[in-house]
Amino acid sequence: MSERDLIIERLERKLAEKERELRELRKVAGMNAEEIKRQVLESMRLELEKVEMLEAKVAELNKTVQSLLDEVLYLKANLPKEESKPREIRDLRDFDEDSEKESKSECIAEDEIIICD
Repeated sequence: MSERDLIIERLERKLAEKERELRELRKVAGMNAEEIKRQVLESMRLELEKVEMLEAKVAELNKTVQSLLDEVLYLKANLPKEESKPREIRDLRDFDEDSEKESKSECIAEDEIIICD
């Protein structure tokens, strides 16, 4: 074989090797792109599930707040309304007599207290 044939044969082997490397690189690059797409889709799916869970919790809290508001409004509507009592204007001379009467009635009221369990 001539020197030229040896060089051509060596170059053909290198070319075949480089073509295999190129096919592998294309395959790997294609797999990486697909893998990246899968990872992105998976992360989006997880985030969507989190958002759906949060939406469900918000809806539940909304219902709870609404029921509490309804209950407060119901209780407010059923509260007895306080009537404002007009203030009495008394003379200071009457005050001493009234305080003696009140202290006597308090003593009687304390004796009448019944304690139940």
